[in-house]
Amino acid sequence: MRVSFLQRGVRATGLDRNGAVAAEFALIVPLMATMLFGVLQFGFAIYTVNAMETAARTGARQIVFGTNSVAAESATRAALPGWVANEATVASVVDDDGLARMTVTVPGSSAAILGLVPMPENFTAHVAMPRVNDRSVDDGDDDDD
Repeated sequence: MRVSFLQRGVRATGLDRNGAVAAEFALIVPLMATMLFGVLQFGFAIYTVNAMETAARTGARQIVFGTNSVAAESATRAALPGWVANEATVASVVDDDGLARMTVTVPGSSAAILGLVPMPENFTAHVAMPRVNDRSVDDGDDDDD
């Protein structure tokens, strides 16, 4: 087999790169996949916490406008995303200081797409709103007489 002058020069200088692209690809793909799954996992967790806060606000709003605690907790659970609704702990408190408080707690494993990225043990959302019947009503009359 005859080797040309140019091919001999390439082999002699070490510029033969057969397989180098495959080796570089094999080194980069695991790093990129890890970053991709990490971004997806934390994005999913942030979405879950945001949905928990929205659900807690929904429940607190129910209490603020006179709904009983059981119905408010049920409305809160209904407002949660399906993947965490069954495992969520929902608690409501109507304080003496005129606030309706709603707390939603979800296990961190429920907000995980994969078990590869470490997550906190629990995610918790707290909401407090002043009750309507405890607010002073302004009749629009600014006269002091």
